[in-house]
Amino acid sequence: MKVAFHTLTGQTARFINKLDIAQDDIITLMPSGQTPHCHHKFVVIIPTYNDNFDYVEDFIEDNLAHCYGIIGIGNRNFGPDFCREAKELAQKYQLPLLHELEFSGTVEDTNIVKGILAHES
Repeated sequence: MKVAFHTLTGQTARFINKLDIAQDDIITLMPSGQTPHCHHKFVVIIPTYNDNFDYVEDFIEDNLAHCYGIIGIGNRNFGPDFCREAKELAQKYQLPLLHELEFSGTVEDTNIVKGILAHES
């Protein structure tokens, strides 16, 4: 399964690196350029920030049929805003919120997400 993500601070990228997945299975979402198309099952891993990430929504909308779900990354100090963006996108697109993790994740978070990515359906 592929992973689509974006990062501002590098925290999400650090977690992606822990997953040990092939570079061909990583889709880095950026604000400039054309929206990538994905014809394979993928998950979106997104941080809590909500600063005009229309390009993430554009990617999900253009590839919704292949989106398996969303994983959120955040800081528990944000209280109810912890993983807010992931929760909002999951609700908006009626996708499962597969996992929530803090900062760049623990070993347990890494194993959980690896299990999600290995899921065949």
